[in-house]
Amino acid sequence: MFFYKKNWLTGYVTIKVIGPYPERFFDLCARYQVPSWDIIKKSSTVAIGKIKLSDLSKLRKVKKKSIHKIYFSGRSGLPFVIKKLVAQKPLLIGITIAFIIIFMLSNIIWRIDVAGLDREIKLKVLNQVEEYGLEKGNFQWNVESPATLQKKILEDIPELLWIGVKKNGSAFHLKGVEKTTVEKQKESEPGHLIAAKEGVVVDLYVSKGQPLVQPNDVVYKGDILVSAFLNHKEEEEQEHDNKKPLAAEGEVIAEVWYKTEITVPVRNKYQVLTGEAQQKHYLHFSNFLLPIWNFRNPEYRQYQLETEEKNYYFLKWKLPISYLEQTIYKVDEITEKLTKQKARQIALEQARRELLRELPINAKITEEKVLHESEESGKVKLTLYYTVLENIAKKHPLSQGD
Repeated sequence: MFFYKKNWLTGYVTIKVIGPYPERFFDLCARYQVPSWDIIKKSSTVAIGKIKLSDLSKLRKVKKKSIHKIYFSGRSGLPFVIKKLVAQKPLLIGITIAFIIIFMLSNIIWRIDVAGLDREIKLKVLNQVEEYGLEKGNFQWNVESPATLQKKILEDIPELLWIGVKKNGSAFHLKGVEKTTVEKQKESEPGHLIAAKEGVVVDLYVSKGQPLVQPNDVVYKGDILVSAFLNHKEEEEQEHDNKKPLAAEGEVIAEVWYKTEITVPVRNKYQVLTGEAQQKHYLHFSNFLLPIWNFRNPEYRQYQLETEEKNYYFLKWKLPISYLEQTIYKVDEITEKLTKQKARQIALEQARRELLRELPINAKITEEKVLHESEESGKVKLTLYYTVLENIAKKHPLSQGD
C-alpha cells in the first residue's frame, strides 16, 4: 500500500511496448535501474507496465538500445492532477477564494455566553470584555488568551469573586461567581463566647449573654468570657421562657502577645527590567518554529521571555499552524549590600507584614520590642515581641460539651 501511495505522490505513467518478446524490454529496464510494476502481457507482441515519472529520461536511453516501440497509454499521480487544476484556472481560483472565505469565517467570534451572573453584572461583564476586543464579529487572533482575559476581568470588576473564560471553536464561554454577603441566620445556635487565645482583657462589648470577665482580667484559651445563661438578681421574677440559654454575642478586646524571629540577608541579588526589548515573530508548525520577522537573536546576557500564541481554525478544526510572538526583555542583575541598620529596618517591616497577615482584620499592634539582635553568616537575625489588641471571643455552642 505504501508503495502505491508513494508512486501516486511522485507520479507514474503506463507504457505500451510493441515488438517481439515485449517482456524483454522490461527486463532491459531493470538492468538500467528503471523499476517497473504491474506488467501484463496482452499478446505475443504487446505488453503494458508502469514506471515512475522521474524515470522518463532513463527510459529514452533504454529505448535506444531496443527495437521495441513505446507508447504512453496512461498518466496517474499528483503531478498530473495539479497540472489539470492549473489548466482550469477558474476552478482553481474559485477553490482558493472559497478556502479563504471559510478560513476567515472560522476565525471570527460568533458567540459570547455569560453564565452564573445576574443580568446587571452580566451586562457589565459584556461591556468590559468589549473593551478588550472580545466582541462578536472580531477576529479571534485580535483577542488575548483566556487566562489573560480572566485576570483583567477580575481586576476591573470588583463585584466578581471568580470568573472562568473558555474558548470553544468560534465561541467564548464565560462563567462567573459574584461576591455575596453571608447573611446571619435568624436564630443562632445557643452557646457561650470563649477565649480563642491567652490575653489580658481590655474592654468588652456584649449585646447578648452574661459577661463573666471584666477589664484587666487574665484569661486563658478556652475560658468562658460571655455566658449563654443570664444570672441577674431578679432571675426568680423572670418568666420561664427568658431562662433559656441564648446565643451569646459580642466582642472581648484583649492584649495578646506574639513572639517571632526574622532573618534578612545583608547581600541581595535581584533582577530588574531595563526597558530594552525586542520582538520576534514565528509561524509555529508542530514542534518547528519558522521565523518570519526579526531573524537576529538579541545580544542580552540575561533576559526575560514572554510568548503569546494565536491559533487558527478551519471550521471546527484547529489547524496545525499558529502565529507566535516572542518579546525578549533585557534584564540586569543587581547586587545590593545592605548596611546593618537598613537590614534591621527591612526585617522589622517584613515581620510586621507577616504578623498582620495572620491577625484578624480589626487587630492593632500596640507595642513592638526587639528582644535579641545578631549578625552572622551575612544575615541579620531579630527576635521580636509584639503586643496586639484583638477580639479573642469565639462562639462555642452548648452542644459541644456544655
